[in-house]
Amino acid sequence: MLTSKQKTILTDTNAEYFGVSISELMENAGKGIAHEVVKKYGKKKSIGILCGLGNNGGDGFSAARYLVKSGVRDVVVYLVGRNQDLKTTAAEEHWKRLQKESRKKRIEVIQEVFAKDIETHDVYLECLIGTGIKPRGGKLKLTKRFADVVTRMVHKGGKKVAIDVPVPGYKYDLSISMLYPKTKDALVVDIGMPKEVDLYCGPGEVKILEKPKKETYKTQNGKVLLIGGSDTFHGAPLMAAMIAAKLVGNVYFYSTPENIELIGKLRAKLHEFITVSENDIEKYANYADVLLIGPGLEDNLLNRALINKLLEMFPNKPKVLDAYAIAMADKDLIKGSILTPHRGELRHLFGELKSTKGHAIEGRIKRYAKEHGCYIILKGHVDLLFGPDGEFKMNKTGNPGMAKGGTGDVLSGILASFATKNDPWISMCAAIFVNGMAGQLLYKEVGYNYSAGDLIPKVQEVIKWANEFRIK
Repeated sequence: MLTSKQKTILTDTNAEYFGVSISELMENAGKGIAHEVVKKYGKKKSIGILCGLGNNGGDGFSAARYLVKSGVRDVVVYLVGRNQDLKTTAAEEHWKRLQKESRKKRIEVIQEVFAKDIETHDVYLECLIGTGIKPRGGKLKLTKRFADVVTRMVHKGGKKVAIDVPVPGYKYDLSISMLYPKTKDALVVDIGMPKEVDLYCGPGEVKILEKPKKETYKTQNGKVLLIGGSDTFHGAPLMAAMIAAKLVGNVYFYSTPENIELIGKLRAKLHEFITVSENDIEKYANYADVLLIGPGLEDNLLNRALINKLLEMFPNKPKVLDAYAIAMADKDLIKGSILTPHRGELRHLFGELKSTKGHAIEGRIKRYAKEHGCYIILKGHVDLLFGPDGEFKMNKTGNPGMAKGGTGDVLSGILASFATKNDPWISMCAAIFVNGMAGQLLYKEVGYNYSAGDLIPKVQEVIKWANEFRIK
């Protein structure tokens, strides 16, 4: 379950990525806030708007202008801080618009506010922090300045309106949220967010992934048990292990006893994994945060028995099933698992199909995910993502150069790594976006002429870029 802060970062980041103007959304937010406030309290009220330095404050600047346009004559904006310190481009833009109204003497604006500066009003709008509140020591805490401002508002009387997430200690009479409710009793304002922002994966999913903490050690940064490989497909587990080794604390690798030679080959090419013996596989499956089963694994009775034994023993542990593992897994045991077929591998779920395209097959996959309680990524020109509760998203990153052996193994390694510390759905969206974007970076450099191994350093670049993606 995502927090309000994570949802807002995800939505705002993807909106910016897809070219949606945050400033325009802020304009719509202000209009909607003003409408709800006037509807509730009328025009003949004195309204004080307490604004912080981020986008929540920007919503307050916009709301002030629309309150005046609606006929409210007494509007005072209190900026808790300096306008030079506004944190976003959109907030700066709406501050300038507010200043124009202030020069017309239609709105009073007071900067660098402390608690003592707040006057008595009939209605207070709290636009101080919103979803930017950060927990300290597990609890939400405000700086002394902000805490004093909130206390002053509370003691002043008057009606209290919370805009998005209320700050700690603020007992509101009315809660107004943008896009989706931030409190149980919130009125929700439609700010005109295009449907594409929710429909497609973007850097927002990557940005909200859990980051390594300051004081941590390797086993706290994710542990993946990779089960795969064969004499025929010896490169597949290597691709998955190579990227996973860069994203998690530990990678454990197991291949069936007849593949002892494969272990030697992998050790010669990659040193950042721990070899697991047949006797220890259950122990390491218990250690691992995620089981990645399938890259390079052949379909045989021995592997079928192993896969289904692990699925039965660890029903609540996140699992990524790739390639032939999808065919070998008992479909009664895949609840909570993430399946990553391409269209040719849909036969593992539905048997031979006349067609693997169109809305009919997409409907079947959606029903399958719901019936079996699993997650499915259907890889293709446009990737389709399905969740057990009816979730659906699409991904447009990537290019035809990725239609090569091994690119799906890189994806499975990214996905399993992300899933060690994150919700399966967010992990899916982030992984498929990153894998495709890595391919797009390679296309700019070499066209379609690259291999799966070339994706790995680009994956690292994409993750860094997404984490640094700035919301204007």
